[in-house]
Amino acid sequence: MKHMNRLIRSFTMLTLVALMFNVGTVHETKAAQPAKSASDRLIGNIMRLASESQQSISSRPFSVGDSLKKVEKSWGQPEDLSTVAANYWSHDVRFFYDESNAKKTITAIDDFSPKLQTIHLSELKDLIGEPDSAEEQEGMYYVTYTDNEIYKIVFVFESAWINPNPKLSMYTVEAADESCD
Repeated sequence: MKHMNRLIRSFTMLTLVALMFNVGTVHETKAAQPAKSASDRLIGNIMRLASESQQSISSRPFSVGDSLKKVEKSWGQPEDLSTVAANYWSHDVRFFYDESNAKKTITAIDDFSPKLQTIHLSELKDLIGEPDSAEEQEGMYYVTYTDNEIYKIVFVFESAWINPNPKLSMYTVEAADESCD
């Protein structure tokens, strides 16, 4: 069943990416085809970057698996640094890293770009489908999508208890946990 779900999710993602980059080989009038919303395009970009390169929209050109040293070389020292996270507030991104190696390998990326707040839970579910998991915790609503091979994305919404169609606050891209198979 997991393999079937993965196949369906992969097909859905490939279809979404193909639709996003369709150069218009079929000519239709604008009236016949509604314009894709900015939120739909943003969701498509988030999913495409996660599936193709384990990046967030604000972390480009850096990915999960890159070295924090590489980020520091390009963007300079982080505005805040702990033993597990480097915050680049000016880039709307937080890199989680593995301090156990000198390279400081990036293990996950939080993206909290203000433009994410244009996305509502219903739009995400309408475009991508039902999540692999969803839970309310500590006043936030966490919605997770994964392909179990390349990426895992956790979307963090405002509380769904307060608003059944909350706005997106941030999301996290990390490598998929291949032990899920």
